[in-house]
Amino acid sequence: MILFITGFSEKRRERYYMKKLMISMLAVLSVFSVLGCDLFGPAEKEFSGSGITITLNEDFVLTETVVSPFYLVSFDNIFMGMRESKSLVNDYGISTLQEYIDGVLETGGHGEEASYVSDENGATYVYAYYTANVDGTDYGYMLICMLSSTYFYSMNFGCLEKNLEDSKTQYHKWADTIVVE
Repeated sequence: MILFITGFSEKRRERYYMKKLMISMLAVLSVFSVLGCDLFGPAEKEFSGSGITITLNEDFVLTETVVSPFYLVSFDNIFMGMRESKSLVNDYGISTLQEYIDGVLETGGHGEEASYVSDENGATYVYAYYTANVDGTDYGYMLICMLSSTYFYSMNFGCLEKNLEDSKTQYHKWADTIVVE
């Protein structure tokens, strides 16, 4: 290759090297643009409250609210969680995760919704999707229920209803990080 370009004039040699440099820079920029979202996205952050530990991203902040004792919010999503004593729930005839999620859905007016069991990465949870209108705005939710030796846990991810379908994969990834006491 060197013998080939040595016969070029100085100007042609400069153009050849400039072209080579431009192609190399475009290749490097292409790699960064493809990987950029992962490399420069928000870092993971662990949150804990009400016996729940979850890994989300640093876009979330803990907020105090009367809606839920453990409430996290970001620009596009929310996460809320609470727990109930197993013995108290058992007094209502509920002893399994399936019975618990059915009761939570029915109490919230979403009794028709289906629920599913997931056992990803050792985290067993039951989940269901539902929608609700709050002050004229439609929201989509993923309800997650888990069980420990002493508590039933009810947790929700939420977003605008129009974004729910696109959020489901992310919600499952986050749900797989949940650890309960």
